[in-house]
Amino acid sequence: MDPRRIEDKAEEDSVDDPLAQRILDIIFQDPDVRRLYKESLTDWILDTQPRTAPLDAAALVQYLTAHQPDLLNRLKINVRIKEDLARALESIERN
Repeated sequence: MDPRRIEDKAEEDSVDDPLAQRILDIIFQDPDVRRLYKESLTDWILDTQPRTAPLDAAALVQYLTAHQPDLLNRLKINVRIKEDLARALESIERN
């Protein structure tokens, strides 16, 4: 594997981890997000994500795209994360 690709991947991971945490913070602190959405997201995390690694932001965004698009649309306009989220969505579309 190309060493530059490894460095790019490491850089992407370091950017992704805080994004995933910020997305979760926004979702779980927002009283307007339905409890059912929060429970569904929690179940997905527990069922699919490794417990020994940080939550993968790309996987989280893909889950929201497929299963909770209304919630993703709300996140897209959130000033705290909209630019980072747009970059993550763009990266997912390229791959």
